[in-house]
Amino acid sequence: MAQRSAEDILNYLDKAEVASVGTSNMGKPRQRMMHFASDERFHIYLSSMKGDPKVIQWSNISETAMLIHQGSTFMEMEECEIIGRAEIVRSNEERERAVHLLQHRSPIVGSFVEQDAVDRLEFIKIVPSVVKYRFVPEILQGEKPTVLDVGQASEAGSDMQDLISRASVWKEALRPLSLTASLVPVLVGAAAAFGLAGLFSWTLFLLTLFAALAVQAGTNMINDYLDAERDAENTGSLRPFTGGSRMIQLGLIQKQDMGFFGVLLTAAAAVVGIGLAAVSGPLLLLLIAYGLTAGFFYTGREGRFSFINASPGLAEFFIATTYGAAMTAGTFYIQTGYFSAEIWLLSIPIAALVTNVLLINQFPDAESDSRTDKRTLVVRIGRRQAKNVVFGLFGLAVVSVLLLPLVTAVPFSFYLVLLAVPFLFQAVRYIRAHYDSSATDLVPGNAHTAIFHLMTGLLAAITLIMPNIGTLISLALFAAAAGFVFWVWRYIERQRKVMADFKKAFSTA
Repeated sequence: MAQRSAEDILNYLDKAEVASVGTSNMGKPRQRMMHFASDERFHIYLSSMKGDPKVIQWSNISETAMLIHQGSTFMEMEECEIIGRAEIVRSNEERERAVHLLQHRSPIVGSFVEQDAVDRLEFIKIVPSVVKYRFVPEILQGEKPTVLDVGQASEAGSDMQDLISRASVWKEALRPLSLTASLVPVLVGAAAAFGLAGLFSWTLFLLTLFAALAVQAGTNMINDYLDAERDAENTGSLRPFTGGSRMIQLGLIQKQDMGFFGVLLTAAAAVVGIGLAAVSGPLLLLLIAYGLTAGFFYTGREGRFSFINASPGLAEFFIATTYGAAMTAGTFYIQTGYFSAEIWLLSIPIAALVTNVLLINQFPDAESDSRTDKRTLVVRIGRRQAKNVVFGLFGLAVVSVLLLPLVTAVPFSFYLVLLAVPFLFQAVRYIRAHYDSSATDLVPGNAHTAIFHLMTGLLAAITLIMPNIGTLISLALFAAAAGFVFWVWRYIERQRKVMADFKKAFSTA
């Protein structure tokens, strides 16, 4: 009886308790022993906590190999190998099916069923392409293993899934939420050029926006490359706020690829910037050189020079002056060909708030940063004093907004920027209560700090151009800004909920 039927193999799988589950780490295998269950179509169901890095890997690189092995002696050994692709179970109906199959086979799932906490679990379905069964005595006699070519994972669908997954990985590497740091100053600078100087070019604006986003995305990737080993020690990180994109640590992007594309994006931004300088004026080159220097030396490998480790507050100063002053004034210069007092003063609240976004994201990383000699300002002065710095910068931003219409040509409509203040109150409330707590507890503080920066920038841009546009267009822009902020809030809230569930699962399991 060398060849087994599908029913025979299903009976074997039903008797087995655990399987060695292998996933891909950019060509390097990762394995974990996991309880499993199978259905009559050889779909294999697994489970893990939400937020588990294994689940993140599966959602981006779906290829999976499983080995189920039994037998107390060599001549009793039998095993089943399953090769297929993973799918995260999304529908409620299939989640219920997975729970039903796993609750008596997996102690973890059974425990969460008893606690009525299944919503904290993620379920994964392995759709097989090949199922192979071997029995050692028969293999030694020259018999072939039983191979079932179930072929459920279609090649065309797999290729499309791979393409979508790889695009998703690189999207996360760009850290899209963080790109608001470069979006805001470009919008404010361009709005100031139109509203205060009556000058605006869509071509120059789009090129400027591309260069700003590219240089920040490139800098993010370069910092991920330089921090790859150091941030591997950071187990308290909370995406999208701390610890970088973590695509390297999760095995979803090779370190060399991250560094290469970081340099490529930065170089593309520099080329566009040089072209803009040729059109607008040579002073832009000074801002470009300043920004590139700040980006490349912001962080670095352990033992190498970086602005973070050079002096207290130096890295934060460079963030404020690049993503606040330089980008805002540089955008204005590209449109007008000159700088003005108003544009430098307008950059003050933007600089203060973007620095706070950076600072508040250092709080959850403080312990791991300290262990790996990454001497951020929070590490140097402690969370309590750093909290006061954050509050001081909030105050500087609000005072700047209040004074600008009084001392410059900025229109009094600029006071509508104060509509963003409720986000400030919420940020202060959560930071005061949780500045020394876990990353999950501080999430609302991180979120409201980032949203306050974004909302302030959007409102500033709209109010600067309001005198030159109609009421209907102004209202449409306010509505668009509110919609964008709501989308960002939803994105943050999803991330927060995943990590909160992950933490809760560990505390009650």
